[in-house]
Amino acid sequence: MEEKDDKPRRFEEKNLPWFYRLILKVPGTDFLESAGGIFWGILIPIFLIGEFFLSLYLLMTFPFPVNIILTFIIPAVTFTFFVKVSLRRFINWWNATFGESGFKWDVEKAVEEYVNLLKRRKGKYE
Repeated sequence: MEEKDDKPRRFEEKNLPWFYRLILKVPGTDFLESAGGIFWGILIPIFLIGEFFLSLYLLMTFPFPVNIILTFIIPAVTFTFFVKVSLRRFINWWNATFGESGFKWDVEKAVEEYVNLLKRRKGKYE
């Protein structure tokens, strides 16, 4: 019987399901992925308020079948951008938290270097 490796692994884009890979290919959201609080505190509320007024305008301006289609496209695109930014941020967080560290922690070597530094400083002041 095979034992599964229960350790958390890095997320690789090629290992994700096709739906997530498709969402990650949406262009035009690269600047939003690192926006942090600006994204949630400023851009999303402004965009949602603007989307509300644009939807009202589209509903009143265009005839029946076109206005409904245009009004439904805006939230769908907004949701797609939101999902892509959230997914990319989650993958970056996961890889930073649970992925392999880029640092090699050699504590014994660091302690030896620190002790040698302290000995040199102590000898310098005596």
